[in-house]
Amino acid sequence: MMSQADYIQWFRSAAPYINAFRRKTFVILLSGEIVRSELFLNLIHDIALCHHLGIKLVIVHGSRSQIDELLAKHDQPSQFHHNMRISDEASMPIILQAINQVRNAIDARLSMGLPNTPMSGSDISVLSGNFVSGMPLGIIDGVDMQLSGKVRAINADAIDRLLDKHIVLLSNIGYSKTGELFNLPAEELACEMAIALQAEKLIFFNDEFIRNPLTDQFSTSECETFLAQDDLPDSLLPLLKHAIRAVEQQVERVHIIDDKLDGGLLQELFTREGAGMMVTNLFYEGLRKANIDDIGGILELIRPLEQSGALIKRSREQLELEIDHFRVIEKDRMIIACIACIPDEALKMAEVACVAVHPDYRNAGLGDQLLAAVELEAKKCGMQHLFILTTRSSHWFLEKGFSENQLDFLPAQKQQSYNLDRQSIIMSKALDS
Repeated sequence: MMSQADYIQWFRSAAPYINAFRRKTFVILLSGEIVRSELFLNLIHDIALCHHLGIKLVIVHGSRSQIDELLAKHDQPSQFHHNMRISDEASMPIILQAINQVRNAIDARLSMGLPNTPMSGSDISVLSGNFVSGMPLGIIDGVDMQLSGKVRAINADAIDRLLDKHIVLLSNIGYSKTGELFNLPAEELACEMAIALQAEKLIFFNDEFIRNPLTDQFSTSECETFLAQDDLPDSLLPLLKHAIRAVEQQVERVHIIDDKLDGGLLQELFTREGAGMMVTNLFYEGLRKANIDDIGGILELIRPLEQSGALIKRSREQLELEIDHFRVIEKDRMIIACIACIPDEALKMAEVACVAVHPDYRNAGLGDQLLAAVELEAKKCGMQHLFILTTRSSHWFLEKGFSENQLDFLPAQKQQSYNLDRQSIIMSKALDS
């Protein structure tokens, strides 16, 4: 059980996320399976908490398992082509009935406000509407998909105007100007909704993930590689396809959260560890040039390394003078890695300095990316050599193509300031022209 001290520390660590997500739009897909799971009520409580924290929420729900069940009850066969349901005129009334049942279940849970529950005193307004127009899938491989459709257009402006005060709940139905209703794939609808609203996050739930011991973050190109694998779980296939599309259309992050984990949504959103996998082409907000506002974060990052003797102590004033030479990687507005590359234009050589990675993100390749970035920049600036003075990381630099060198290799000013007591190893690397 979490102690009071642990709880206070967790709450403090969640504060930056709470601040960052306020007034941002998240699109959440709830499958029919998760709606009928034992954890559904707790998930609804967590969604309500996100709403009260100022996050603008659109909930899209699927209904596949409920549709299958109701069709079987009415002795109507469930027909599929390429894992897409064929919705004929005979089955469509039953399909709509199942979809309405799921929507009503979500609506009812979000309306709860009983005493002694997490939603006690809660007053949440949930709105639905004909915000999505659909069109028929048509004939695929000679198979008429009939009333199964795809998203044609989304009235994003109308939805966005509602999100300041309401949660918008959307069923997997598309309306046509001819008065027809189309059964839409819920994953596609959630993806297109996130794109139309330029949402900060698109959130899926699933029991399968791509697991990596170093990071929970994957790029769209990595996901493309996963899609080519024969052993990819069937449930993950459409989620990854829609994640790729969403990120390529400027949705910043797509999360696939463990649907068997109670509190998985809160863990993914408000802790650094997360609860699943994330797809994004932003590397922790991107590797970028540092600016004067980053000095406090850099000092906090390098202070433990200075205290241990791994880095030479730098004053705030020195950092201010050198800040244009720093590159940083940021996650959730916290500097988690930095590097400096200080050029000597006359000698066409540059010093690599102040390489630091937050302990929680070591072995995740951040140092490699930082070093590769400054090497490329040094080449562009006409530098012919990099050098570094290190007491603890010589093996890492050897692996990156550096080799040991002598004191007289250094620029004269650097030779004069060399600290004999530290006995730093001098290493250098020739840059290809």
